Amino acid sequence: MKNRNAYFTVEAALVFPVVTGTILFVIYSMLFQYDRCILEQDMGAMALWGSLEEDRDTAALEEKVQRRMAELYRDKYVTWRFTAMNASLDKNYFSVQGAGEFTIPLKGWNFPGIGEVWGAKADYGYSRLAPVAFIRLCHKFRNLIER
Repeated sequence: MKNRNAYFTVEAALVFPVVTGTILFVIYSMLFQYDRCILEQDMGAMALWGSLEEDRDTAALEEKVQRRMAELYRDKYVTWRFTAMNASLDKNYFSVQGAGEFTIPLKGWNFPGIGEVWGAKADYGYSRLAPVAFIRLCHKFRNLIER
């Protein structure tokens, strides 16, 4: 038998798990960012929709918003689990809050202090513009231009 050095095998046994773990961590980080961006997009669209809704009755508007939130297409979220989704109308200011969490599949991949669950939330709000206020703003704008 020939005597061969096995240092390459030992180095590969040390490097391979590190490289594989790094690649998997980057993939899971990207999935988390993807879901977080979709959450922000959905909450922004919901807030804009609610602020443009013409219904002045608060109870009817809340019913429409709850129905629209229930119909939100959630299959586009890859690894996300919703923890909260709320909408409120307060003095012509429509706001939407959404939150979700992402569970890390392996125990050792978490950062100190964060734990195994990463969470994110999105808050958006828009002021609803009443027709009378819009007409007044148009008159003010016209007066500024005429000066």
